[in-house]
Amino acid sequence: MLSLSRLLFTTLIAAGLAWNAEPPAKAPVAANPVVQITGRITRVNPFGPGSGMPSLTVEVNGVSTNVLLGSFRYLMEQNFNPRAGAEVQVKGYKLPSGIVAIEVRLPVGNKTIRLRDENGWPVWRGGGGCINCGSSSTI
Repeated sequence: MLSLSRLLFTTLIAAGLAWNAEPPAKAPVAANPVVQITGRITRVNPFGPGSGMPSLTVEVNGVSTNVLLGSFRYLMEQNFNPRAGAEVQVKGYKLPSGIVAIEVRLPVGNKTIRLRDENGWPVWRGGGGCINCGSSSTI
């Protein structure tokens, strides 16, 4: 019985240490190459992975690319409302299935939204995001 108590105690200590451990410095998605594209939005997909993650279909030189944006709620809070037919500039992480957006700029209206921080973590999990809303900026 003593060894069972010791095992339980050791397990609880290890779990406590793991719980208090620092998160990794970079998000796993940040291991992918960063790319920049400029194109035209051909489709706004309101329901993506997890049904709360909108995406855009962006056409660049006749090739369609899926751009995952992020939290639908966050996009609404930032008054970010992309429309099909609009020009868009995207900076993001290149994955086999498309691009995970870091920052998206809609030149018409000079609207730029930051979706991931410098380490690749989503900003809607506790950071700002709308950069120069209403003024000109570059990606």
